[in-house]
Amino acid sequence: MASTLSLYLMCPVCLADFDDPVSLPCEHVFCRQCITSYLESHEGAHKCPECRQNFTRQDLKGNRVLRNVVDVVQQQKHKTQKNGQEMLCSEHMEPLKLFCENDQKLVCLICKEGEKHGGHSFKPVKEAMEINEKVVREALKFILHDNKKMGDMIFRQNTEITKSKERAKCLEEKMHAQFNKMHDFLRKKEEEMVKQLQKQASNAEVSMRQNVSFLSKLQINGNTQESILESGLQMSQPERFLEWWSEKAFPFIDTITLSVNKDSKSALPTKFKSRLNGTRVIPDHFTLGPYETDMPLIVWRDMLGSVKQDLSDTSTIDKDLKLNIKKETHLPSQGEDYFVKFQKFPNGYKDNYVENIQPGQVYWEVDVGAEAGWEHGLTVRYYPKEKRASVWQTLFSKSFENISLSVKNDRLYVLKGGEETPVVTQIIPSRVGVHVDSEKGQVVFCNADNMSLLHTVWCGDK
Repeated sequence: MASTLSLYLMCPVCLADFDDPVSLPCEHVFCRQCITSYLESHEGAHKCPECRQNFTRQDLKGNRVLRNVVDVVQQQKHKTQKNGQEMLCSEHMEPLKLFCENDQKLVCLICKEGEKHGGHSFKPVKEAMEINEKVVREALKFILHDNKKMGDMIFRQNTEITKSKERAKCLEEKMHAQFNKMHDFLRKKEEEMVKQLQKQASNAEVSMRQNVSFLSKLQINGNTQESILESGLQMSQPERFLEWWSEKAFPFIDTITLSVNKDSKSALPTKFKSRLNGTRVIPDHFTLGPYETDMPLIVWRDMLGSVKQDLSDTSTIDKDLKLNIKKETHLPSQGEDYFVKFQKFPNGYKDNYVENIQPGQVYWEVDVGAEAGWEHGLTVRYYPKEKRASVWQTLFSKSFENISLSVKNDRLYVLKGGEETPVVTQIIPSRVGVHVDSEKGQVVFCNADNMSLLHTVWCGDK
């Protein structure tokens, strides 16, 4: 088989294996050097040495496939020749017939008897080959198995990479959706709060403008009355003055004279009724309650409500997410008035424990749902510092007010002084928020479960 193949790999010119074979258009193949020498030694038209077909130097094409085949055949020949030769010991030039198991190397018979291999164990080369060939096969089997496992691991790792990318993409989409929902919630909440602010500010402005209109009418009327009285004082004749007095001044002055002087013998008034009685300047009374001071925290808790809905199918997260807000101000006192609140204990409220709420705004919350009927209620008291009355004292006056929120017969009431006002609500809160503005003298009760305003108390109102 090898000799037959060699015939096809033989150059027709040098009769040896092809060396860098090239093809002519007629498909005959020659060594590059052989056909180049042929071209240089022949003048005129160049003809193929095999079929005499014309060709040019430019027609020479390298045959890479045939060159590779020649290389393989030559390597095989060299290997066959090498295997056929008997290997000799480089030191004694004797055939290597034995294999030293201690040194793991081929030796000749003379080496075996030498001192270098004294006491060593030897095997005939064929037997040693069979033994070591078995080890090689086992090692190859092990490597093949490891390589297969490595290939499986690479496949699984690439699969995990794909899964990780897909999971990251899904989580990103979910994250965008959740943030969009929170953004929508915050935008909607902002619009609601702005509308509420505008509505309350508008209502307060309407009330104050109506008061301005009423006061303006009183002022115009007063200006007219002022002109009438001044015109009388300009009269120098007693007769004309008394005539004016009888017809215009006395009827008017009689209407503004206090009743205690009506029976005076002189019939001359000494005191007058002010047109300002019952009038007042309406203060800036609209309020947003705790949203004025704790809006980020309150809105955060409002958002927790929507988050809890998303967690309805989740068993690993607490469904009763609750944001506890309890703030105290520690500013130095700037006025005579201040508020106190009672400290709550598991068994109710401690009578002799009072916390001062300094001037400014403060908000806190109290869990009242555990108290049946709120026997103690939720109380805030307002009074001058110099008044050292007991905080439990039932005393209602202009300078001392008790403001409380309580439940009676399943209805909610606000108590200010001696006045009890029912709160219109269908839900009795389990957690009450209290917002106190000591500068305005304002107490706002909220349902802390949904942050709805329950009632606003103005301490300065009569």
